Amino acid sequence: MSDARSDKRPAAAKVLCDIAEARYTFGVSDTGEPFALPLDGPRVVRMLRGDGRSLRAELAAAYREQTGAVAPQQALADALATLEGFAIAAAPRALALRVAEHAGALWLDLGDESGDVVRITAQGWSVHPEAPVLHRRTALTAPLPRPATRGDLAPLWELLNVAPEDRAVLLGFLVAALMPEIPHPVLLLTGEQGTGKSTASRMIAATVDPSTVPLRKPPRDLDSWTTAAAGSHVVAVDNLSALPEWLSDALCRASTGDGDVRRKLYSDGDLHVVSFRRVVLLNGIDLGAVRDDLADRLVTVELHRITEATRRRDADLAGRWEAVAPVVLAGLLDLAVRVLAALPTLDLERLPRMADFGRVLAAVDAVMGTDGTGRYRAQAGELANDAVTSDPVLSTLTATIRAPWTGAAVDLLDVLTAALGDVKPPREWPRNARTLGATLKRRAPSLRRLGWGVEQRPERTKRGQVWSLTPPAGEGDETGDEISGPAVSSPSRHPVRHREAPPMTCEDVESAQKGDEVTGKPSNLSVLTEREEKKEREAGSLVISSSRHPDPTDVPCASCGGTLSELRQWAGKSECVECERQAAS
Repeated sequence: MSDARSDKRPAAAKVLCDIAEARYTFGVSDTGEPFALPLDGPRVVRMLRGDGRSLRAELAAAYREQTGAVAPQQALADALATLEGFAIAAAPRALALRVAEHAGALWLDLGDESGDVVRITAQGWSVHPEAPVLHRRTALTAPLPRPATRGDLAPLWELLNVAPEDRAVLLGFLVAALMPEIPHPVLLLTGEQGTGKSTASRMIAATVDPSTVPLRKPPRDLDSWTTAAAGSHVVAVDNLSALPEWLSDALCRASTGDGDVRRKLYSDGDLHVVSFRRVVLLNGIDLGAVRDDLADRLVTVELHRITEATRRRDADLAGRWEAVAPVVLAGLLDLAVRVLAALPTLDLERLPRMADFGRVLAAVDAVMGTDGTGRYRAQAGELANDAVTSDPVLSTLTATIRAPWTGAAVDLLDVLTAALGDVKPPREWPRNARTLGATLKRRAPSLRRLGWGVEQRPERTKRGQVWSLTPPAGEGDETGDEISGPAVSSPSRHPVRHREAPPMTCEDVESAQKGDEVTGKPSNLSVLTEREEKKEREAGSLVISSSRHPDPTDVPCASCGGTLSELRQWAGKSECVECERQAAS
């Protein structure tokens, strides 16, 4: 009898599915993640996978409440697999984390149990019970305060010791953080030890996206970074003492829109996509360690030193922040409204690399009468200067090339190596022309921000690809002589003007004599036969390693009056190849 009665009881997995279908509709995100949307109450989705605010825990609690029993783990797994099948059959929908944009309005999830959202447009902001877009939350999502009726940003500067000239830049960063569809700059807080960088990072992040873990420790690898960054809209990394290349690349991708393909948990072949654009905040890193691609996305804010008389306990600061946070949030929303109204009226002739942020910052300046844009451009120049001076190749290049230079990378390497003199090249010194060319490509943005012209030209010689370098206006001699490398035509000119040959030592004399004995020509010359020289000259690609000789004087051919090639001048010839051959015949 007991067996017959048990057969009539519905299976636990069916009960769980019935509970879920009575409470939720199901769908799938545009990245393939299944979710459940409540039919009643706050319209905040529950993810079917993962821990924290997933559907699994809610179904287990509902099963206990309805049946008085504990849901078997296998039944939970079977029910969720069935529900996932329902979800993936639906049309994909975008899920927003904290902020969303829809039909010209920004929507900010307050993150509390009410499910209320703030609608922001150029006409004003208001609190609504739901949005036309779907928000999701994670275990890292903490509630924002209810914005006050009247906003004020002044309390922010009472708690943050930000330099006055950097305040507009920080406000531009915070307003841009409310706009999910634009690339976001990476904020770097700078200042000496004792300036409260960690406390400031915590408050700045909490202004837009409070978190249960407000500050993250530096990630140890790409997987840990992806996991940490996927759970919050604003990611604050504390005390970052080193910046490996993989993390620099990851920060750049998170700034403009990151994506990663990972294997599903407990699956041998299934994959899922992790895609996000994040607002990143860093502190503790040395500016000289920043690579050019990250420097293009970086905005810095300097913190003043806190004296012992003005230093306060963390508990006091936390209490003060809790008291003023609603007013500060309302002040930020007021500013965002004015920025949205000003953006369509802006007509900027020049835009920085982060063009969308540049427009937001210009709008902040327009409505507040500040000069954050000028400060932002000045910061870019400071970062570029730090990048150049910390790189031995770039610092040697800027000190050596004083007028326009054109030539192959191998000849530029000769020039720069010769400029070191007796100093041994550092470990980072390029080993060959290919490495130097790659360095020029990678570091060109920093040089351009300092006013240099750096271009890889389309023509190519037997010595390699041709580069053009132009120092900033005012560099080099007043005559504006062009510095050209050994390059594409003969006669060629030496790349470094007014450079005197070093005095010869005993070793120099000895080596020169040995060279003469072997070649019959001055030492340190590339040896070409007359036939090879003619072929090179006719092809227009005669190449001389120009860093090996002082500046020659143009000498006419003794027979036809044409200009001798540089090689024949140094070889002591008085006639060109054709005249010499005709005389011999």
